[in-house]
Amino acid sequence: FILQQNNKSDPRERRLKAIYDALDAGNNKKAIQEAEKVLRKEAGDSLCAKALRALALLRYGRLDEATAAASEVERVDTSEESVLQAMTYFYKESHRLDLIAAMYERAVQQQPKSEDLLTSLFMAHVRVLDHKKQQLTAAKLHRLAPSKNPYYFWSVMSVLMQATECGGELASKMLLPLAAKMAEAFRDRMNAEAEVQLYLMVLEMQERFEDCLATLDGPLSSLLSPQSTEMTRQQRMGYLEKLGRKQELADARWEDLTTEPNDWARWQSCIQSSINADISQGGDYVEADPRLSELQSRIDAIAAEHPGLSGPCLARLELMRRCPVSCRPETALSLMRSYFEAFASRPAVASDLLQFRSLLSDTDENSSPAKLLELIRPGLPEWPKAAADADRQQLVRDLTARINYEQLSRGLLNKPMDAEQRNAKVAELIQAYRANLLDGLRPTEVQPADDLLLLAVSLHYDAWLVEDAKQSETHLLQALYLLDEGLSGSPSNYNIMLWMIRLFIALGAWTPASNLYERLDVKQILLESVGFVLSRQVARCGLLSQGLVMLNNTAMFYKNNWRDIVEHLCTAYRIGNFRKSVFCGLELRHQSLLLSGPNIVEGVYEMGAPPESSSSAESPQPAFDGLVDGRDFRLVREFRSDLLAATADASRRARAWLLYRSLGLRCVSHLTRMATEMASTGSVTKQADAARALKQQLMEQSAGSTGDSLPAFDIEPHPCLPYPACLPAHFAAGSQALLAPAIDYFLNLLPPSTDNSSAGVADASSIDPLLESFDAQLAAVEVINADGGSAATAPVEPLFGQQLQRLSCLCESACLLSLVHELTAVALAGKLAMSKKQRRPYETFCRTVRSRIGDRINRAAAALEALEAVWKAKIGQAWTDADGQEETVGVGGDDGGQPKRRCRAKVDELLCQSRCRCLGEMLNLLRFRFSN
Repeated sequence: FILQQNNKSDPRERRLKAIYDALDAGNNKKAIQEAEKVLRKEAGDSLCAKALRALALLRYGRLDEATAAASEVERVDTSEESVLQAMTYFYKESHRLDLIAAMYERAVQQQPKSEDLLTSLFMAHVRVLDHKKQQLTAAKLHRLAPSKNPYYFWSVMSVLMQATECGGELASKMLLPLAAKMAEAFRDRMNAEAEVQLYLMVLEMQERFEDCLATLDGPLSSLLSPQSTEMTRQQRMGYLEKLGRKQELADARWEDLTTEPNDWARWQSCIQSSINADISQGGDYVEADPRLSELQSRIDAIAAEHPGLSGPCLARLELMRRCPVSCRPETALSLMRSYFEAFASRPAVASDLLQFRSLLSDTDENSSPAKLLELIRPGLPEWPKAAADADRQQLVRDLTARINYEQLSRGLLNKPMDAEQRNAKVAELIQAYRANLLDGLRPTEVQPADDLLLLAVSLHYDAWLVEDAKQSETHLLQALYLLDEGLSGSPSNYNIMLWMIRLFIALGAWTPASNLYERLDVKQILLESVGFVLSRQVARCGLLSQGLVMLNNTAMFYKNNWRDIVEHLCTAYRIGNFRKSVFCGLELRHQSLLLSGPNIVEGVYEMGAPPESSSSAESPQPAFDGLVDGRDFRLVREFRSDLLAATADASRRARAWLLYRSLGLRCVSHLTRMATEMASTGSVTKQADAARALKQQLMEQSAGSTGDSLPAFDIEPHPCLPYPACLPAHFAAGSQALLAPAIDYFLNLLPPSTDNSSAGVADASSIDPLLESFDAQLAAVEVINADGGSAATAPVEPLFGQQLQRLSCLCESACLLSLVHELTAVALAGKLAMSKKQRRPYETFCRTVRSRIGDRINRAAAALEALEAVWKAKIGQAWTDADGQEETVGVGGDDGGQPKRRCRAKVDELLCQSRCRCLGEMLNLLRFRFSN
């Protein structure tokens, strides 16, 4: 806060200063005491002290008292700035932005000519996105101060925001023309760049691109600052593209390229624009086309002018890819070879060349990927070896060249190796890695040889996917052992940590994956691009409490981000700048539902699922198709040429999963509504149509008629993606099969009659389809945990990550059964108010349902308990297997590709502990869920 300094000698101001100082220092308790002291001295008449006391109480956590104190201030209409400012902070921190606007409206009524109050009222309307009131308030400000342009353009922007919000004919025929007319009326009075940009925005929304170009070329361009030259250039090219003036666009892009001749994005845009322009004027390219020669000449000229840049060299390959008639595999091979030889000692050379894999021939040996590797191999230096007297810079250059070659080899050939070849390559890479570890690096520095370790790990991962994905975890464990060794030498290497998270999740170990995720310190926008490596695994890992914490933190980021955006909007209006997750919300509701306590019905209402409140058959479905996939799959180093197709498939899978989870939440909500309606009316007439429509959507999703579902047992992760798909695994586990029978059970529980006395009770066999679906899930889990029907037999250990997902699905299904039991009691609550004789059939029915559901949950708990006992016995065994030798991590003789003993022991212990913790939490959940 800024203490008002109108009268520094005023004793009241001096007393209030103590409250401000305590609040600024975060000492809320003292602020409360100081405020109460002021109120005692002034007989409770200080409105500012009351407002500050309310804020201090809110920050101190005494919410009820804070609300009561704020109510005292609200009852008094005031225009005192210090009071309004204090109450604004109070409403912001209590998430009641609408009350800020109401407060300033009352203040403006007392001082309608106050420019400061009207400005604050305008910003209050901005916070709640009330664009119509923004416009009216801005108009009042302009009438009050007609010489101040910003107020007028606040009004223009408010009209533009209304057009953006409503769309349709109202926007195109009334609001946008109004905004354009208002802006054009002030063309001669514009005196700031922001005003010109706003005018351009209005013209853009009307698709008046010729007028946009005329504005950029006219006298208003003098208002554009030199700092915005780049943005203006991009705007101009955007308008040319919209107008279809392809030749002018191509010329503009070539001119733009001269300012940054090594900018790869500009090269791609420039080549594409030129091709489009030429084709539009003269048809498709043919061999020996003069237009093609001209393009090649332009690229050659820039390359000759800037010989040390990689951009022009890659541009030749890009032209071949964009214009296939110019592509001869032998020429492409020669260019790729030249590029590698020129820039081999630079990082990312392999990534640069892999995007042109399609230019090489898979049938002609003389222009094949293998031929390229054969040609560049002789020019490579031998494996370097770090030494105390070695030239570190030269060593790093040589090592980078060898790493680029190995990465390029993996990406271009991308073919499975037999066990002998793979073991030999892994041994070679690990020996080279250990031989080139540098001493004296800071903890924040990364070992240059780490990419060799990652290549060896990726070979183990490929082997797990291709060779024995159904039989053994050996390759995943070997990869983890090596990564743990690498992390000890490069504690800040995020690529190693991302790979370890990926493999721990594949093995069903949430705890070590979560600890590594915390080490990554993923914050702000990285939660959107990187957070998927762990947040998407909550549904398939059994450690629900930790998953709930992580989802809460991520959801809080989006919530706080919106609050920050609102404040940025206010700042944008003040400075004249008029140009800002669904998944976590759904998963958070699911996890909250599972952990909501024995009374799961209350949990459904408290978690507010689903987002929509309509109970009609046409209840709205969230528009997942409009979501943008912000995940960055390239962050996990893979060096595979098929990454692009994999990421497109991942987006499709993610939307299908969101739809499936949303349907599940809507089913739970409808079940609850149906039960409560039965209790009050004895029927399900109002909810029946909506429930049947929902069931049909669910069946279509499961059957694949929506086009989003996947084969039932397609549960292996894609080799390019750092996690397996959730949706097919849930289908394979049979989770979706319970939702439709649950809806049928409640539809058939009572006859559709409103006469409670005459309605009979359904037969207990009505629950059979639901229990049969659960039995199918339970049988699969019991097969996992036992051999020959003996629950004490050691479980099958391979692919515990996939087993864990089945167990997690089983827990969700058990919670649904528990919900069915509680909702049955709710639905029959009205019947149980009858006489003892009349209610006996209903009591018997409830006991039968509870008993049959309880038997299944007890069987599920027994299966989990047997598996938990096995893994508990394994804890500590890892160190015994390491022969108990005191070998420190990262020290020892070279032994090919074999990891260090203590690395193996450490990882094995982490896996055992994490699996036991997950199993224990799921077991506690089942016991707790049916404890009453």
